[in-house]
Amino acid sequence: MDRKNFLQWLGIGGTFFSCGYFLNKKSPSIPQEFCQTPTERKDPTPISYLSSEGRPGYNLSPNAYGGMVHAPLYLKEDYGKRFYFQPGKIQKNSNDLEISSYNLNLSIAHGITTSAWTFNGIVPGPILRYKVGDSIKIKFINKTNDIHSLHFHGNHNPTMDGWEGVPAFSEFEYSLECDPPGVHPYHCHVPPIAKHISKGLYGVLIIDPLEERKPAHEFVLVLSGWDLENRSRNDIYTWNGIAGYYERFPIKVPVGERVRLYVINMLEYDSLMTFHLHGRTFDIFKSMKSKIPDGHSDVVCLGPTERAILEFTLEKKGRYMFHPHESRMAEKGAMGWIVGI
Repeated sequence: MDRKNFLQWLGIGGTFFSCGYFLNKKSPSIPQEFCQTPTERKDPTPISYLSSEGRPGYNLSPNAYGGMVHAPLYLKEDYGKRFYFQPGKIQKNSNDLEISSYNLNLSIAHGITTSAWTFNGIVPGPILRYKVGDSIKIKFINKTNDIHSLHFHGNHNPTMDGWEGVPAFSEFEYSLECDPPGVHPYHCHVPPIAKHISKGLYGVLIIDPLEERKPAHEFVLVLSGWDLENRSRNDIYTWNGIAGYYERFPIKVPVGERVRLYVINMLEYDSLMTFHLHGRTFDIFKSMKSKIPDGHSDVVCLGPTERAILEFTLEKKGRYMFHPHESRMAEKGAMGWIVGI
């Protein structure tokens, strides 16, 4: 190529290079829709990244609120109904129940599916509710190839403790007396226990006192984590099994009416969690039989399987953020809203 042809080629190539540079500069590295509210996002395409070890990682999509992992697009607001109890409309479960364990692939966040071990096909498992002194029988059916069990926190006969596993495709009937009042977790207690719990084998038992608590809008909030790479480390954090659910579908309560939260820490691979509510403080009930608050704050710290009942009212309409104050947990799925209406 002679000098004249080279300069002509360079001129054309330089033009295309310049256009490409300015077109590329015009496009932001992070889609702007992720800085909008959940209802404004039309196409929340996730951004891929590699894990710290260089393996393909899951997807992150940051928004203006600090959340980086969002609920599956197909999920509807109805998902949250089983975690809500209306004032004065609390119903007990049947005293004879059946709970089965089986494995499912669950969509826990937008673009993220994992192999879960479940009670009755849901994570958390069924929410059970009774009064102090109720006698209940639970037939547990193990429909998997692994050994599983049901272990309830609280007072019960040691023969019903659930540390002995139920073999694959077998069943066992647990008989329990409901005591003491409060909110209790139940979970599989077969080693390695951390794996069985972190893959989804846990649920909630609420035992109401004989003297009823004051009417309130009641919500169960269970924090848990998902280990997506089998490294004994949580990659995604979820309230009630779904990352970002309460970001997209906030908890809505009337201003001036009592709110009661049953908060439970079911994290494995993390030593503790905190629950923090923006713009409002709450009464804290951690002692099982206490009718008087054990404290008052805007943050409460809970160790593994520890739980607390939190009560407050919202005085003004608006959005009140809640999340663990461990920021990485909030960013990776555990950020939500309570809205005063």
